[in-house]
Amino acid sequence: MFKNLFLTAGTFLTAALLQGAPSGEIPVCTYDKLSNDGISSKLEVLRPLKAAEAEYLAGRQAVLCMIGDSVTWAQAGDHFRGEFLKLFPQLAFAGTHTGILGYSHAGEGGDSSTRVLRRVTDPVRIPDAPYYHLLIGVNDAAAAKKDEHSEKVASAAVERIVKIVNALLARKCTQKVFLGSILPSPFGPNGESTVRERTSSLINAKLRSQFKKLFPSGKVVWIEYEKPLRSRLDSWKKRENLRGAHPTAQGYKLLAAIAVPVLKKEMTLPAVSPGKGKVGVEVINLWNSESAESAPLLPGWYTVSMVLEGCSEVSFELYSLPTKAKKQFKKKYTLKGKPGSRVEFNFMTGYQGYHYDRAPFKLNVSKGKITSVQIEKTRPLKRASVYGKGRFIDTVSPVAAGEILLRK
Repeated sequence: MFKNLFLTAGTFLTAALLQGAPSGEIPVCTYDKLSNDGISSKLEVLRPLKAAEAEYLAGRQAVLCMIGDSVTWAQAGDHFRGEFLKLFPQLAFAGTHTGILGYSHAGEGGDSSTRVLRRVTDPVRIPDAPYYHLLIGVNDAAAAKKDEHSEKVASAAVERIVKIVNALLARKCTQKVFLGSILPSPFGPNGESTVRERTSSLINAKLRSQFKKLFPSGKVVWIEYEKPLRSRLDSWKKRENLRGAHPTAQGYKLLAAIAVPVLKKEMTLPAVSPGKGKVGVEVINLWNSESAESAPLLPGWYTVSMVLEGCSEVSFELYSLPTKAKKQFKKKYTLKGKPGSRVEFNFMTGYQGYHYDRAPFKLNVSKGKITSVQIEKTRPLKRASVYGKGRFIDTVSPVAAGEILLRK
């Protein structure tokens, strides 16, 4: 029955989804730009899933939480997940942050293995998931200023990475951890090797040579990014694929082509009956109407929605409470609509430790009146969810591939 339904859909989740074959390109419906760091990046907004597609996927997805530094989420980093999804549409992404395309993850810009180790047991920073993808170490390698420092830096990084992996394995719901080798980067202005890049390679070599001894359980899977990229290094280093330590959207396509065959082989897709209940996505309204402020927002993309109460226009300032680091978000907005209608917008806080530090947000309304405020992680369709308080399952709003689909 489901096969016939999907064959008539005429979209990327068709028989290819049922057979695990690569899907076609996800159509681009609209564009937006991320320019807060001077980098312009297209936002691909995925189409809503058809009812039959959502029904099929609910309970049958492989849930992956991606942990790492800015390679996992900054700049074009959400294309990491977007390219995974194009090749493996049964994936769904868990995480406490949302990237530029609206996919959840647990990456934080500037992270070293030390910082990941500090937050690996915190469910607010890294949620429980059956599968984890860990890519970390390029910032550790930056501590080596000379080649003679590399051995000490690499050995210490390996020790911490092993501790991170073991902490993830200690979680009750963990099935497997995918450990990625650090990407070849960054290179010098003329494409020459750097101490940092060579130290990253040494970290990989140490992990690679000791892998079975370090992880004897068989629940840790190595994803070999480095060797395939080094085999075509001149191409990898081109600006269309790599900028500094960060892949471009095109560069993430190369990573997905390496990783997805490994994920498909090692992940077990749940096989459940269609079941009963409406399909939806869990949403957390981070706004507290009693205190008139949000919960502390982790860096990332958010959607704010509100109802215009007795007015057709509202002007306000959205700002984060000051932190010791004095890195504060502050921006003015004016929204228009019919009285009683819900209006909305998307915003990015800024990058962790660079433009913004985790803090609660407040609204200072200068014109008009609002009610039913909702702040939520931005979803792939870039639209606000139905309004609710606290944690709830939204079965009303359209859903997209890559979201964890639940039944209510």
